[in-house]
Amino acid sequence: MSILTAPRQQGSPPREFGSGRGANIFRRWLPTIILGVILGYLVVIPLALLVLGSFKPTGLLFDPGFTLRHYIELYGNPNTYVLLGTSAVFAFGSTLFALVLGAALAWLAERTDMPGRRPVRFLVILPMAMPPVLLAIGWGLLLSPRIGLINTALRDAFGIDQPLLNIYSMGGMIFVQAISMVPTAYLMLAPAFRNMDPALEEAALASGAKPFRVVTRVVLPLLWPSLLAAGAFILVVGFTVFDIPGILGMPVGIYVLSSEIYFQSSPPAGLPNYGGISALASVFLVILFALSWYYQRQTNRSQRYVTISGKASRARQFQLGAWKWVATGMVALYFIVGVFGPLIVLAWTSLLPYYAGFSTDMLSRLTLDNHVALASNPSVLGAAVNSIVVAVVAATVVTLLSAAISWVVVRSRARGRKVFDMLAFLPLAVPHTMIGLALIFVYLTFTAVPVYGTIWILVIAFVTCYISFGTRSTNSVLFQISGELEESAHTSGAGWMRTFREITLPLMRPALIAVWIWVAAHAMRELSAALMLQGRDNAVFPTLLWGYWDAGQATVAAAAGVWLIGALFVFVILTAVFGRKKKGDFR
Repeated sequence: MSILTAPRQQGSPPREFGSGRGANIFRRWLPTIILGVILGYLVVIPLALLVLGSFKPTGLLFDPGFTLRHYIELYGNPNTYVLLGTSAVFAFGSTLFALVLGAALAWLAERTDMPGRRPVRFLVILPMAMPPVLLAIGWGLLLSPRIGLINTALRDAFGIDQPLLNIYSMGGMIFVQAISMVPTAYLMLAPAFRNMDPALEEAALASGAKPFRVVTRVVLPLLWPSLLAAGAFILVVGFTVFDIPGILGMPVGIYVLSSEIYFQSSPPAGLPNYGGISALASVFLVILFALSWYYQRQTNRSQRYVTISGKASRARQFQLGAWKWVATGMVALYFIVGVFGPLIVLAWTSLLPYYAGFSTDMLSRLTLDNHVALASNPSVLGAAVNSIVVAVVAATVVTLLSAAISWVVVRSRARGRKVFDMLAFLPLAVPHTMIGLALIFVYLTFTAVPVYGTIWILVIAFVTCYISFGTRSTNSVLFQISGELEESAHTSGAGWMRTFREITLPLMRPALIAVWIWVAAHAMRELSAALMLQGRDNAVFPTLLWGYWDAGQATVAAAAGVWLIGALFVFVILTAVFGRKKKGDFR
């Protein structure tokens, strides 16, 4: 009989809690238990209520009876499949465009000697300050068939009557959505470029491989987890985003899944079709399961993608030579056309006494009255403070929770870790309006948690909405970090908590900072969930902006957008300075 199976002799003292095999098992399972409870609370309960609503006759949870009528009507309608096709074109087109631009910017800023790389790192995040609604409005003013500045200039230059460009089209929707997602693609790909082991590229070049072959056979395979994570995230966002399709598509009859959900929740006449909305949301869940399964299948063999190991290395910087000025010009063109153009239009609109296009006649009518009206509103200060608190708390929680989930999913052998990865990815498939609706049902049902109508329900909503981005980013970076570093720490006697704190977290820090910036910026501009959960005491700046826009005060809404952009620009500078002090993460 072995020692492990030998019975304890009578009279021997019992083992104290915290020591022995049972305590080791408890400590090993503790992270899994804690994360399981958190993800169940954030994800499972709201989504379960959402699915339950699709089987209710009216879609309301407390109504009696169950039915399949919503699914029969939805999937028996041929227009549903036309809607899916249109949504797919929009989502895939914008994803491809955003990945190409984001990867190019990340490579130029992180791996080349292009001049001005530090300003690029600052400016690429700037579009996050502009809510997609205002971004779409800005591009509408630039490329509107009637009053668009660019179309007006082209008509005057070529003497034609018809506009050459039309932003109110599928191509226009794809373009604006891609521009809005370039910062996300950049933030997800930049750490991967920064952490890439230069020895592999140098070995390929020393063997006589041409630069193009090095990129296709070495660089792209190493970037595959990050490209896959960024692509999957942006693709599903393309299926769920409403702002840009609502502004640029709905006026001309181009509907995607998200705008169809909005139309059913706010019909011109009658009551909202909550049951149909919940059934339509199941489309997102099916798409998400397929994307998540494919992601997990491709990244299952994580050792293929390890590029950070115990050996010290520094990423090789590509010398562009004469092409550096071409690259600088292309990057400058992107910022002028894709970033500063809409910003200038927004600033112009904020100075107008009424909504109008560009003309020399309006120069004499420019005024600061819209900014004065905004500053004199007593609700502005409270909304601004609420926005900052919600953004900081939500970003911090998402960053820490993402790091913990990724460590369990990628590093541990805990049972159910793939389920955790799936749960963290699930909220991405649900429009934020639906998450807000689900949380209303949750906290009106469970009144023991008194967060309804406070800023803390917004924090819960934003953590749920953005945990998908956080885990996709931290997963891809953790795949690149060799397990030998943690094994060395364990061999030296360090426990898993100390190893995670002193080894894993410092190596993940560039990605964690990127996640924090992204979540904080998006939380400061998030509108859909905030509108659904708005109460008397938890108004935030985007809901204030929407109130002006919904009331027909487009110029005051533009002024609010200008101040929001200014606030985020200051925020980006402060975080960049902090990051540079922390051993040059933004070098």
